[in-house]
Amino acid sequence: MKVLKSQFATNTNCNMDIQSNLTRGLNQIEIRSLEPANVIMYLITTLLVIGIIMIYSVSSIKVGEGVNSMNIAFFKHILWIILALIGMLTMMRFDYHNLQKYSMAILIIALVGLVVVLIPEIGTVSNGARRWIRFGSYFGYQPSEFAKLAMIIFMSSYIAKNQEKMTNFTKGFVVPVILIGVVSLLILREPDFSTAMFITLISFMLIIAGGTRIIYVIFTIIASIPHIYEIVYKIPTYQKNRVVAFLDPWKDPEGIGYQIIQSWIALGSGGLTGLGLGEGRQKLFFLPESNSDFIFSIIGEELGFIGTTCIVIMFALLAWQGMRICKSARDTFGFFLALGISVSIALQSAINIAVVTGSIPTTGVPLPFISTGGSSLFLSLLGIGILLNIAKQSKNNTISVFDTGKY
Repeated sequence: MKVLKSQFATNTNCNMDIQSNLTRGLNQIEIRSLEPANVIMYLITTLLVIGIIMIYSVSSIKVGEGVNSMNIAFFKHILWIILALIGMLTMMRFDYHNLQKYSMAILIIALVGLVVVLIPEIGTVSNGARRWIRFGSYFGYQPSEFAKLAMIIFMSSYIAKNQEKMTNFTKGFVVPVILIGVVSLLILREPDFSTAMFITLISFMLIIAGGTRIIYVIFTIIASIPHIYEIVYKIPTYQKNRVVAFLDPWKDPEGIGYQIIQSWIALGSGGLTGLGLGEGRQKLFFLPESNSDFIFSIIGEELGFIGTTCIVIMFALLAWQGMRICKSARDTFGFFLALGISVSIALQSAINIAVVTGSIPTTGVPLPFISTGGSSLFLSLLGIGILLNIAKQSKNNTISVFDTGKY
């Protein structure tokens, strides 16, 4: 009996150890699956799939109505996704520290692109602005999209190299502001006011977080009021129309207020659960730019309030995971690079949704990972690849820049 009891006790202890190890292993798998890099991959995959479905839903209408013989917009979008995913996977394996070494070269390439696109023989005019360099009938490159990422990389590198001098007026404020001004003025020449303001906001956010004294920024804004007034006074007609449409779209419902009114109709008709995939009516040539800047309206119409809320939550989660990567970054450059990319994607999605809902005047900002637009999609996924590379290198790092007391 003693032998049997001993064997039973041994077997029981062994089973308990196995169960304990199994539970511990499952818990570790669950924890690893919720790491920022993995969560971002889940979110990006979901957003891309939603984008593919919605682009097909919108673009297939043109085929059905005989406008196009084949779904060119959909196949073009798929091709850009493939190229963008290749770029993202490449950047995931590319040491982000090399970006700091070549930050000046990257910025120069961006500046050259912004100059070249203004040359009439090269830049293509679309909707009254010269923003694209076209390659054939189906492919185009938008230099201002590359300038967004280039400025984040350069500003992050500049702050990392001059972190002890960022409180200095010349090094910490004048030099970055001159650079921001040059890039913004080139983009304003296209003209592309929304992208110029976007780059300015992100750049100022980075230098303020980097240590630039806020008082410098306040005095600069005050000193710039006359210049800002002059810009507003001489604002192009199409931008004035956007402001008028924002303030009172019903003043000209068939003209300047048409797009936002149609967007409201799409969002309102979707109700709580939507009309169903493919059942939207505003994409039937009622809502302009329904596959790009205003695709969120079609999502609201077909998937309802629940669908749009899920999109907002996913972008919020994406920003949160980006901040987690930012916090765990192993160096100052990685910290600001992750911060810039995360805020850039979050701000772009917030602006797009605000435009679609009529919360701010209309701008040409696409919804990241969902709207059509090869340059925006490619550069956004390139940024995600850099973010994931920072997360990968921070994974085994036990000390972050926060632990050093610098931030």
